[in-house]
Amino acid sequence: MCLMSVLLGCASTGPLDLPAQEDPYYDGPLPRFTDQVYSPTVRTVQLYKQGFALSQPILELGSGDRLELHFDDLQDQAEYLSYTLVHCDADWRPSDVPKGQYLEGAFTDYLPPPRLSFNTLQPYFHYALEVPNDRMRPTRSGNYLLKVFRDNDEEDLVLTRRLLVFEQQVWIDTQVQASRNVEERNSAQQLDLTIRYPGLDVPDPFGDLRVVALQNMRWDAAHSGFKPRFVRTNELIYDFPDAGLFPGNNEWRNFDVKDLRFRHQQVASIVNGPRLTDVFLVPDTKRNIRVYFEQPDINGRFLVQHVEFDDPDRNADYVNVHFTLKLDAPLYGGGVYVYGALSDFQCRKEFRMTWDRERDLYHLTVPLKQGFYDYAYAFLPDGSEVSDLTRLEGSHFQTENEYLVLVYFNDYQLRMQRLVGLRSFATRMRN
Repeated sequence: MCLMSVLLGCASTGPLDLPAQEDPYYDGPLPRFTDQVYSPTVRTVQLYKQGFALSQPILELGSGDRLELHFDDLQDQAEYLSYTLVHCDADWRPSDVPKGQYLEGAFTDYLPPPRLSFNTLQPYFHYALEVPNDRMRPTRSGNYLLKVFRDNDEEDLVLTRRLLVFEQQVWIDTQVQASRNVEERNSAQQLDLTIRYPGLDVPDPFGDLRVVALQNMRWDAAHSGFKPRFVRTNELIYDFPDAGLFPGNNEWRNFDVKDLRFRHQQVASIVNGPRLTDVFLVPDTKRNIRVYFEQPDINGRFLVQHVEFDDPDRNADYVNVHFTLKLDAPLYGGGVYVYGALSDFQCRKEFRMTWDRERDLYHLTVPLKQGFYDYAYAFLPDGSEVSDLTRLEGSHFQTENEYLVLVYFNDYQLRMQRLVGLRSFATRMRN
């Protein structure tokens, strides 16, 4: 059988097919205080520290640093869009305080006018925004939701993004090692913490401090059940194995579509159509029974890039990327998804794969902007909100992961939770 017959069907000849955004996985009240896209024509949303496209959306309070928001809208007319920031507690529920208590300047403002794409088969408008800015800036630490909406109506949402504003009032020491549980020693990583707060008045360390830990910015699998095992003067030690136990997972898969003139990493073939280019990736197989293999990745993220132009925000084109995952049989009791920053680290409907019983494989075609992408295959059990990467990707304690530890303080005077400590670090485990 030729490679093209193993890969998905026929190349596309028309413009992008924009799916509806209805998904039972996201049923619930609006707005959803997650990274969410509400408009079916909006693509490639990124929020990162200014000048560092692979960084996390994190700011230190009063530092003068800024974040960059970027996204494309594929509709044929530009819109005048507005934005605001909403302070949230550690569970991403809106704080019950007026905006004037945590924002300085305007409470809502307009995004700058978008720029039209140039020299692309798929036309789009590119929007960009810097936050904070001279017109709006946060004055308190904590979780914030950036909301972009139409017509000065915060209910008519275009997208939402999470960001963190911290003040370093506590100091966090970390240690990551293989699991103490013999059965999980080769597959899991144990995160232990020591928190010191010499300059912060904490009457009740058990109730006034909240610790949250993330692996590779996965909010869907965040750990928040940390309780100190030892309490000393201005110091808390967290080393209970259950709270800090993370699956090691595996290094991310990746592919390169920065240059459509040649086949690069993981690309099997490129088919040029009159309106769109189709990129067929090399068929994948599951990795859950393989030994650990070290390979570089960018921890699930992606970079928008175009080798021929220095302004990829406007010059990078959209292509139909075809994924295939070969299995002996379909997985029952849930769905299989392409997963990573390209899906907002969520199991989104447009990234759910379809089983082909004739070829014994899952397949998916999704439009993506040119660049370099990490991805993985996730299994989402029916009725669950937490995806499982280990079932198809495997899990190894040696895997390099990026951890983010957050410490929140219940400020009863301000009636909000402040983010008083943060530490981000990458770890490489060795045998």
